[in-house]
Amino acid sequence: MNLATAVAAHDRQFILAFDAGGTMTDAILVKPDGSFTVGKSISRREDEPRSYRESVTDAANNLGLTAEAVHVGCAADIYCGTGMLNTVLTGNGRKVGLLVTRGFEDITVMEGGLTYLGQSQNESLHQQCHKHTRPLVEPKNVFGISERLTGGCYQGNIHLAPGHELIPVKESQVISAVNTMLDRGIEVIGILFLYSFVDPRHEHQAKAVAESVLKARGVNIPIVCSADVAPVSKENNRLKSLLFQCFAAELVRDSLLSVETQAKDYGYQGRLLTLLSYGGAVNMEYPRLYETMISGPIGGLIGAQFIGEQLGINNIVTADMGGTSFDVGLLVEGRMGITKSADIAGHRLALQMVEIDSVGSGAGSVVWVDEYKRLHVGPDSAGAKVGRCLDFERLTVTDINVVLGYVDPGYFLGGQVKLDRDAALKALDEAVAKPLGLAVYEAGAGVLNIVNAQMNDLLRTMIAAKGYDTHDFTLLYYGGAGPVHMYGFADGIDFKDVITLPWAAGFSAFGAACAEYMHRYDRGLRVLILNGLDDAERTAVAVQIRDAWAALEAEARDEMRKEGVDPSTLKFRYGIAARYIGQLESFDTELPDGAMAGPADVKRMLDAFETMYTKVYPAGARFPDAGYSLTAVHLEAIAPKPQPILAEYPLAASKPSGEAYVGSRNVYHAGVWTPFNVYEMAALQAGNEVVGPAIIRDPMTTVVIPPGRVMRFDKYRVLHYRQGASSK
Repeated sequence: MNLATAVAAHDRQFILAFDAGGTMTDAILVKPDGSFTVGKSISRREDEPRSYRESVTDAANNLGLTAEAVHVGCAADIYCGTGMLNTVLTGNGRKVGLLVTRGFEDITVMEGGLTYLGQSQNESLHQQCHKHTRPLVEPKNVFGISERLTGGCYQGNIHLAPGHELIPVKESQVISAVNTMLDRGIEVIGILFLYSFVDPRHEHQAKAVAESVLKARGVNIPIVCSADVAPVSKENNRLKSLLFQCFAAELVRDSLLSVETQAKDYGYQGRLLTLLSYGGAVNMEYPRLYETMISGPIGGLIGAQFIGEQLGINNIVTADMGGTSFDVGLLVEGRMGITKSADIAGHRLALQMVEIDSVGSGAGSVVWVDEYKRLHVGPDSAGAKVGRCLDFERLTVTDINVVLGYVDPGYFLGGQVKLDRDAALKALDEAVAKPLGLAVYEAGAGVLNIVNAQMNDLLRTMIAAKGYDTHDFTLLYYGGAGPVHMYGFADGIDFKDVITLPWAAGFSAFGAACAEYMHRYDRGLRVLILNGLDDAERTAVAVQIRDAWAALEAEARDEMRKEGVDPSTLKFRYGIAARYIGQLESFDTELPDGAMAGPADVKRMLDAFETMYTKVYPAGARFPDAGYSLTAVHLEAIAPKPQPILAEYPLAASKPSGEAYVGSRNVYHAGVWTPFNVYEMAALQAGNEVVGPAIIRDPMTTVVIPPGRVMRFDKYRVLHYRQGASSK
């Protein structure tokens, strides 16, 4: 098919989505009929455009197309990855200077005392001197500025309205500090004043003064205000959001724009998008790009929402096993759990983020035995060298799967990468079996049992810790290694159903294709709703909320207009953050619409808060007599974007056709060598049942079906894992 034919036939109806993980870059290419094909490439952090080219070319070739034809016919292109997180972890970001309210110069060192972040439960509970996370700005480059606005005081007969000026900005201090920063080679300036979340004018005043200094010295560097990045309370969390934006986001933006340039060179006519950490897609000019910090794993939960809607499943636990980690998330009544304070790389941010729990068990996890004869699996990962078994120090989980017969060494990435079973067997013997005094295959099986047990514990713990029962949940597993290990990590857990999909290896990328084009806007408020307020006072409350939403709507229209979105096409979702007076934490409450004109609307809002509260806590924990405190409002602006569909197929016979059968190979399973039938994923049809012991191979993954189990393909070619008779 030539380029002109492709464009005429599809009229830019392809959807491309990518998940650039630590090991592989997955590409999902969604065709106009809603069906998908998957492409894959080794992730190259030093050259992301190359990984992009290779993965999209792999996907396009599956359809007999070129990468150029796909891009010219592409309606949406979404790219997710972990580049920003890697920048924070390695410390290779921009050199930051910081202006803070005088008296808070040590805020970057104290960091709220959260020295336990990122530690295991054992480490955090042990009596020890915890190290502080390395600051993202050198303490000597933090400068105090005399200024103070009030945040609002409600005690006795004293009432100082939020934003009341107590101390004006000392502009001479700003000028001196900025000059010193420039002399020290600062590359980006951040500004954080104490109560900017209720009134940003002091931060903006300081920014204007700083800009005048830059202009006078002929320097052009970014200046970022916390009020523009995260206008919410809790200055420590707000500071970390500001620093992530300054230190990492602006640097990574350049890398993402280089991927966008590659897409445009192939003929793509739109903007490259990426995912926010709470769902929703934005382009690379998004001013709060730090909110895309964890864009990869989010795609899987968005995809799970899509699958749940299609199959009528409300409660889903997701299990994503890739090359580096095993990530677990929950959907309850079709909704993702959202945390308001994300913990990332030892920092706590003022960032909405989908709740995901992880362990360092992946296909690339390094396996080793220490001098005390203790076996370790991860958290170190071989990354893109997974399965290469370069030396005994880098034996990985994939090497062991190859040795035991679960993974075909000649079919990794469809044969693009050849694995060496003999080298892996030798490494397993030298690195694990001999130090532990075990037979080599027994040692390999023991390692896989440990890996599967770690993941099994995480699944059980996450569900039980939130007060749920596994009987009410469907397990949806994916990732390149998820189908290889599911037989083990789901063992003994009584789920309602256990499912995966033919494109499991690229499911997070698929989820990115399902994401809305959405921006979220938050604004801090200080509004008390006391018992006994009359109608006039409640109307005043409604006006405050309505005005805050109106300001956010105007910001959304302006910001998204600059991104090429027609403001008239936007739809809005509204919400508040509230708590009972006297509580420390606020709770997000979604509202059905943005109507807020008088007492009836205020009552409807409070009723929605009460309904939400009783879903989190027992009804007896309610305390409406205390009154309510509104601490923030938020707004989600959604623009139209192409969406994939889940195609239906006619049901074939339960027995797979002869074309699907590849052959048989021996697998060391449950302590014995057992012949497993091997089938080709692409040749299996809706309605087919594959009876274990069997393996379904695919260029991107391997599905293991042990004896006594059956894998059935439904009308969407979704794979359902069931009890069944053995094929033997």
